[in-house]
Amino acid sequence: MTPAPDLVDLRPGRQDDLEQCLGVWIEASAARDGRQVDGVAARARGKFDRTIAWTVAADRGGDVVGFAVGTPPGSGLASDPPGAAVLGLLAVAPRAQGAGLGRRLLRDVTGLLVREGYSRAVLHVLADNAGAVSLYERDGWVPWGDPVEHSLLRRDSQTYVRDLTLAVHHDVAGTSTPSGPRA
Repeated sequence: MTPAPDLVDLRPGRQDDLEQCLGVWIEASAARDGRQVDGVAARARGKFDRTIAWTVAADRGGDVVGFAVGTPPGSGLASDPPGAAVLGLLAVAPRAQGAGLGRRLLRDVTGLLVREGYSRAVLHVLADNAGAVSLYERDGWVPWGDPVEHSLLRRDSQTYVRDLTLAVHHDVAGTSTPSGPRA
């Protein structure tokens, strides 16, 4: 059952959220791929060691139902734009999908990256993940370069970039708030 958006709070991620976040990652990846893939948790765990921005979505019971993690430049692919922070992980538990939580997490973590002084971010998404691709493109992310084969899943992955200085984020009420590096 999808929780109502007002029953989910976003907050900074903490070390004691790690195992729940990994559980969400495994569950969401298995739902996306139609099966659980060996190595998914280990690969994700390493990204938490380099976190510079971490947002968690927790229900009123405190259970993590989604999260997003940003990592420093150079922590993605060698072909990533220089100086771009990496949106390394974003996942919403299947039971919580469909209520706009992915968009809220995306906007919150990019806002954290802006506050950390980053003007550009990069992410990598499976090219056949239509829902995620649509989310990123609607939020202003644009393809960068040619697709490359995902090293674990052996499917095409597309790099996307976002100029964070031009970002305009909409809060839940629908008003616009510009975000960007402080002058």
